[in-house]
Amino acid sequence: MIEKISDLEKFLAIADAGSLHEAAARLEISQPGLSRVLKRMETACGGPLFERLPRGVALTPLGRLLSERCRNILRECETAEDDVRAMVSGRSGTLRLSSGPVWSFAILPQVLPALNRTFPGVRVQLSVRGYHVAVDLLEQGVLDAHVGGFDSETPLPRNLTRIPLMSLRLGVVAVADHPIFDKTASLDDLCDYPWIDYGAGRPANDQVWPGTVDIQAEVRNRTGRDFRTIVECDASGLALMRSAPYLAYLPVNIAESIPGLPLREVPVNLHERVFRSGLILRRSIQDNPVFTALVDEHRKVMSER
Repeated sequence: MIEKISDLEKFLAIADAGSLHEAAARLEISQPGLSRVLKRMETACGGPLFERLPRGVALTPLGRLLSERCRNILRECETAEDDVRAMVSGRSGTLRLSSGPVWSFAILPQVLPALNRTFPGVRVQLSVRGYHVAVDLLEQGVLDAHVGGFDSETPLPRNLTRIPLMSLRLGVVAVADHPIFDKTASLDDLCDYPWIDYGAGRPANDQVWPGTVDIQAEVRNRTGRDFRTIVECDASGLALMRSAPYLAYLPVNIAESIPGLPLREVPVNLHERVFRSGLILRRSIQDNPVFTALVDEHRKVMSER
C-alpha cells in the first residue's frame, strides 16, 4: 500500500516534469532517492507507473489512473486542512459556490445575505455554471458546492453527493407586459418572438434542463414552424428580457420571483417537464457549519414557495 502523502506528491512531480532528473531538481532531493520512492510505489501498485523514454518518462495507463486519483486525494487534503483552520479560527475562509443562471437571480439574493450575517468572516466566491461544468469542477476540487437543477439519475463521482430540495416545473415565460399576453397564446404565437436559450454549451444528451431547442422541436412537430431567433447565453439573458420581447423556457417556480424582473408564465399547451433541484457538494464539506447553514437557508426559502 501507498503509506505516505509525500510519496504521492513526489509521484505527481515526476508526472508533471516528465523526467526524474527534472522532478528531483524541483523537489530539491537526490535523483536516486526519488527513484527509490518510485520503485516503492510501483511495487505497491503492482506494475510500472511510467514508461522510460530516451528523454524522460511518460505515464503508463496505470500511472494515468493513479495520477487522477492522487490529484483528487491531495486536493481533498488541502481542503480538509482549510476547513479545519477555518473552524478553529472562528469560521472564516472561503466558500466556492456556483449556481444555475436563474438560481443566481431568484434564490441566492435571499440566501446569501442571511449566510453573510451568520458568518461575516466567510468570503463567498460565486460563479454561474451549467450542471455538467459544475460537476467537473467539483470533482477537481475547484468548487465546494453547486446549487440549481441536477440530474437525479446519473451517478456522481464518488467524492460528490446531492441534497434534493424541490422539484421545478418548466414553462414558457415572458415579462408581464409582453405583447403575447394581449390574447390567448397559441403554439404559433411562440414562433413570432425572439427566444433566450439558457442551455448554451450543454451536451446534446443533457437531461437536466431541457433547452429552447427542445421546445422548438416540439413546436415544429406540431405547427411546422421554427422560432424566429434564438440567443444562447447564461444569466445575462435576463437583462435582454427587460429590453425586448424575448421568450424563455425556465423553471416557473422561481422565474416568477426574480427581484426587479416581473416574469409571467405564458399558458400554452406544451409537454410538461419537471426536474429536481438542490445542491451538489463535495462529501468532505457536508458537515462544515457554513455549508450546513447554506442548506438551511435554502430550505427556508424553498418552504415559502
